[in-house]
Amino acid sequence: MYDVIKQAYAKRASEYVEALGSIKDMSPQDVVLISEWGRMVSGPVLDAGSGPGHWTDLLRTLDCEVVGLDMVSEFIGIAQNRFPSTNFVLGELSEIPFKSSSLGGILAWYSLIHLRPDDWALVLSEFSRTLKPDGSLLLGAFLGEQGAPFEHAITTAYYWSEIELLKQLESAGFKAISVHSRHTDGIRPHLDVLAQRC
Repeated sequence: MYDVIKQAYAKRASEYVEALGSIKDMSPQDVVLISEWGRMVSGPVLDAGSGPGHWTDLLRTLDCEVVGLDMVSEFIGIAQNRFPSTNFVLGELSEIPFKSSSLGGILAWYSLIHLRPDDWALVLSEFSRTLKPDGSLLLGAFLGEQGAPFEHAITTAYYWSEIELLKQLESAGFKAISVHSRHTDGIRPHLDVLAQRC
């Protein structure tokens, strides 16, 4: 499953970066949300599934002690070239290469969308393991009928309902602080959750 995702993004990494690899390509609302979150996080931050590296670099400019983690080596190479002052490491979200309770915050911005819903529990448990108590998780996903697959430009992705996402987070040891959704013409509905490790 991870191999399918990895290979799909590896083949189109440069194309993806060209289309969606800059902060200027992002929703202004997302930029504000992630920036405000980054300013309030205490301790090291992980950009989980950092892709082109633009969110990682944004957090660095906000004086976060941040590392971008991605399983696609092509993304890591591109991000290191584009943002030489920002740290990036190769690795998978199912086995995060950081010590338990070592992180103050994790950004998971649309980085779990290709995982089948049954596979989220393992990744969320890794988030819980690596975050310190009261650590902060900011997660973005596509809002829709729970578990429904759809044809994403790169490879199959899945919708999440607010209710089920909150249940998964609670099961992994998180409590939700805030939940937002957004419906914009021509764009798939958006869901984001700010949660805290219990």
